[in-house]
Order: sequence, then structure tokens, then C-alpha cells
Amino acid sequence: MEPRAVDFRTIGLEMLRLARMLPVPLTLYILCTTAAYAFEEWHYGDDFTMVGTLIMLVDGYLVYVLIFLLMAEAGLFAQGKRGGFLAYLVFTVLWGLAIIFGLMLLIVPGLVLMARWMPGVCDVLVRNDGAVQAMKQSWEATGRSTGALMLHAAGAFLLGVASGAVWAMPASLWGSAPLAFTILANLLAVLASVWLVLLSVASYRLLMAPAAKDAAVQSPA
Repeated sequence: MEPRAVDFRTIGLEMLRLARMLPVPLTLYILCTTAAYAFEEWHYGDDFTMVGTLIMLVDGYLVYVLIFLLMAEAGLFAQGKRGGFLAYLVFTVLWGLAIIFGLMLLIVPGLVLMARWMPGVCDVLVRNDGAVQAMKQSWEATGRSTGALMLHAAGAFLLGVASGAVWAMPASLWGSAPLAFTILANLLAVLASVWLVLLSVASYRLLMAPAAKDAAVQSPA
């Protein structure tokens, strides 16, 4: 079957539509996660702490919950939800490692892998055919929309770069970033995560999902 094709504007409008479906959960996630990371960095600095590890683990699960809620609200579980958190975790670990390796190779390969496997994180929840199969299906489905997806993926990447710059520049000047800079840096990083969540669900709905139907009642766990 010929893969679907979508342009940059269509993807952006779908991301905006999804964001409007869940304004309260998305806002709470942004505010609470930013505050948690900012508090941990302000209080403990750059030291590795159990508090920081716990925040990262909770954040990872909350991202999964956001993806689930957006998919359910968009009617993407009409045929049922087969994959759970473990399937999601395996996929995201493999995806993340591939992207990190790709970004080390002059950035562009990382953006390509990010774009081509973007919908797979949702596909693994719907079909649960395994992470490798989800990557294969995602790669095939995004073949005609790689450029548009890469531009949106670059948006999340630039937010991450801006986050690092906001934190690093004052830290290099004064030894540590002032609280306002710490909050802003973490806010930009959290916004990058939300951008990728919206992009994942939008790309799945546009490129891989069957015709949307009413969502069945499901549980995220």
C-alpha cells in the first residue's frame, strides 16, 4: 500500500488540534514538571541525586500517560489498546539510543531517525507487535512525509538547544545559573518533550491510524 503523505502545515494543525483537546493535563504537566526539575537543580546543583532520578522516572511515566490520553481523546483506541507501558518503554529506549547516536553524526541523521520513527511510539500501544515491528511499520509509513516531520522534529531539537544555552551561559559567567534561568531552561526542555508527544500522536493519526472512531474506555496502565 502506498504510504500517505502530509505536509508541514497539516502536521502543525493536527498538533494544535490535539493540544486543544487536553489543555488542562498538558498545562499541569508543563508547570509541575518544570517546577520539579528546577527545584532539584536549584537545591542540589549538578550532583547526581536520588531525587533527580525519581523525578526523571516519574516524568517518563507521565509522558506515557499524556500519549495515552491524547490517543484516547482522538479515538485512536477504537480497536482496543494492546500494548502497555513495558512495550512503550522498550520502543522509546531503542528509539532514544538511535536518535542520540544519529545526533552525534552531525545532527541530521538523528533528525531523520526521529522523524521516521515518530509514529511508532503510538503504534506499539495499539498493535503491540513489538518495538522492532513498530519501527519497521513507522519507517514505511513516513516515507513520503520525512521532510515535513523533520522540520517539526527540528523544532523540538531547537527547544532543547535553547534550554542548554539558557542554563550554560549564566553558569559559565557566574558559576551557577540564577533561579530564573534555571526555571526557563527547564521550561524549554519540558516544552520540547510536549512538542514530541504532540508530534508523535499527530503523525500516527495522520499516517498510520485507520479511520478514527469513538475511543473505547481504556486504562493507561
